[in-house]
Amino acid sequence: METSPRYPAFDSLMGGAFNQDWRDEWSSVDEVLSEALDNYPVTRSALLYELLRIRETCSEADVVDLLESMGSGFRPEIDAQLSALGWVDHLVERINALDVTDE
Repeated sequence: METSPRYPAFDSLMGGAFNQDWRDEWSSVDEVLSEALDNYPVTRSALLYELLRIRETCSEADVVDLLESMGSGFRPEIDAQLSALGWVDHLVERINALDVTDE
């Protein structure tokens, strides 16, 4: 599947790590995030930049559409008990927490 030209790092996470079969490959959302982000500060930086842009410019419906267009098998409401924008906020908080511990 083609990546989102506007949000390639977010697309990589949501369409790649959280692909249609992510539940078959990982035991939890946290495990996916740890594997995809914990040891990759450059990836986190790019993702954070995109997430902040998404937060500033996208509505809830926009983020839902974006996730669907990425081929993500992840549904924030079901898999994380968060709205789509709440999921974006969660990712921002997680990245910020990781970056504080890396300093």
